[in-house]
Amino acid sequence: MPVKVRKTDGYRVSHGGEVSAKNTTKAKAEAQANLLRGVAHGWKPTGKKAKHHSAPMGEFWEKRSKL
Repeated sequence: MPVKVRKTDGYRVSHGGEVSAKNTTKAKAEAQANLLRGVAHGWKPTGKKAKHHSAPMGEFWEKRSKL
């Protein structure tokens, strides 16, 4: 279902005829919409923090971790 964010008194997030958030801030409404889109595509929230899959630690981090 498409997720819609509309400006009302605050912001409203709806999907498939259901309202998920009312009278919230724009940032919170966008975060809620991203969450709903992820769940719709098969993501299952576990409550754990996301792992950062960045490049291997550089020279700076290696020196820093030895302190």
